[in-house]
Amino acid sequence: MQFRRGSIVKKTREEQGHKQYFFARLTGISQSHLSKIENEKAIPTLPELIIMSVILERQLGHFVS
Repeated sequence: MQFRRGSIVKKTREEQGHKQYFFARLTGISQSHLSKIENEKAIPTLPELIIMSVILERQLGHFVS
């Protein structure tokens, strides 16, 4: 499984009206790490992806290819 793109996380988060700091708190991921993920400077761990997919109500396949 390869991480698709952090921009998908950002786009989905924004479509649902979550501010980055709020979404970071919901996921337990630091805001700086989330920013790096969204800007494709960091790759999320599988547990982080699972948490994000649950909160954003998307399947893992939405974020990976």
